[in-house]
Amino acid sequence: MPLKGSLPVTSHIKSPFRLESEMAGPVIRWMGRGGLTPKPEFALPWGICDLVGVKLDPVRVKLRLSYGQNQPVGPPIRLYILSKIPEFDTGKSISLEKLRMNLAELLPSHILSRELDFLARGKFVTSPRRGLFQKLNGWAPLHLKIVAVELKLLRVSEALDQAASNRAFATHSYVALPGKYALRMGRDRADLFKRKGVGLLAVWHHRCRELVRPVTNYAACNEVIQSHVVERFWRTRGN
Repeated sequence: MPLKGSLPVTSHIKSPFRLESEMAGPVIRWMGRGGLTPKPEFALPWGICDLVGVKLDPVRVKLRLSYGQNQPVGPPIRLYILSKIPEFDTGKSISLEKLRMNLAELLPSHILSRELDFLARGKFVTSPRRGLFQKLNGWAPLHLKIVAVELKLLRVSEALDQAASNRAFATHSYVALPGKYALRMGRDRADLFKRKGVGLLAVWHHRCRELVRPVTNYAACNEVIQSHVVERFWRTRGN
């Protein structure tokens, strides 16, 4: 008998899937029905997430395009710089010298200048006076929803840890398991998923079903990582 809080041995449950990648199709279709655009094998600072789906806010997309901001912002360091610049609508600004002081431990002055030039060319940053900067935003956050899914045939403890890490950027994070195995987990160990704030999906060859809802995660997300994820979907929006 398994110890309290541990995951049961399930080697006797035969999976309909030989490979985790075979589970992707039904989950991708499930994401699509929810209005999400999915990307498989999504690279993150701590590893690869099997599936990430984003639903952009059409009103905020339209606002961003009205600023002429057609291109993605770019890598995390550029997004971090942007996060340190006050919004145009606040009437506040930050000096180049103050930015250099704030970011001195992260990047040298000439790199900061280069990145600010890029942000200005992309119309993300404006300069009310020489040496002062404001960002043209008002549309952030650009997404309505970010869903991360870890596909696993077994090894649920590992999947739960990965899915919990994904909550650094995902508003909804799931583990997806083969149907019968997922049903057993949902019946016997739903509390483990709920404690982690992680949802559970049951996957069959032609369908996918939510068994445990994740704790929606908006306030606790890392804004820079989250923005980086969304910017990668901005690059391919409409495709």
